[in-house]
Amino acid sequence: MRRRPVARPSATGWEPIRNPPDRYSTGIPDFDRLLGGGFVRGSFALFRVDETVGQADLDLLLFPIYLNMLYQSRGIIAVLPSRDSPKGFRTRLTRFVTVRRFDSRVRVVDYIGEDAGPPYVVSLKFVRPGSVSAAKLAKVRAIDVKKMEDAERAAQGERKRSFLEVNAIEISETLLGGEIAMQMMFSGVKRARHVRNLVIGILGAGLRCEPGVRRLADPEFALRHDAVGLTLRGVQPSFSERVVTPDPVAGLPHVAFVPRPS
Repeated sequence: MRRRPVARPSATGWEPIRNPPDRYSTGIPDFDRLLGGGFVRGSFALFRVDETVGQADLDLLLFPIYLNMLYQSRGIIAVLPSRDSPKGFRTRLTRFVTVRRFDSRVRVVDYIGEDAGPPYVVSLKFVRPGSVSAAKLAKVRAIDVKKMEDAERAAQGERKRSFLEVNAIEISETLLGGEIAMQMMFSGVKRARHVRNLVIGILGAGLRCEPGVRRLADPEFALRHDAVGLTLRGVQPSFSERVVTPDPVAGLPHVAFVPRPS
């Protein structure tokens, strides 16, 4: 089997895998093979995350995806899990990508003002409907829409390329409730499919919107952490559990999949 061409290594040691036609590489050759070349452009990839999975586990699996997008001039807009923060995310990811590239092409949406101030943080005002006047609510929403438009322009870059959207679904359900969270996911995925963005959904255990979100998903995967480490199982397409591990030759952030020991 002929190997896909690999781009020149970056100064931080990452070797991006070029995207096949109509797909986005995962940055993990073993994952690409299981998916027939990577994620279909305009798709919604759902990762169902067991409560045993920690932040380091998510970084291990998802950082290659993020880096492969960034090193091919595609940006990221992310709503992070509640246990993460914009500053912490930037600190960890800039071990493998330059600060300049991160600050120019990554935007992290924040609803609580945790790390407000830096240009990579998109601070949105969370206001429950009914808690303020209609005029005040409309004004707040207009400001937030402008901020998100600016964030999208940064993620698209000068060439207006499609980009990666990361959505920790627990955030919208916690702030707005399951029904509104589901409505937001539906409209967001429909829009992303139209412009051929890739959407990654991180679905924690016990969320009320889970059935509806799963119906929206294209590929779907189940993540858990047990005695052998982080494991990934394919729901759609179906494949048996693989252990996600640092690549023994290239090292982090490169990742390999190995069959689960019997």
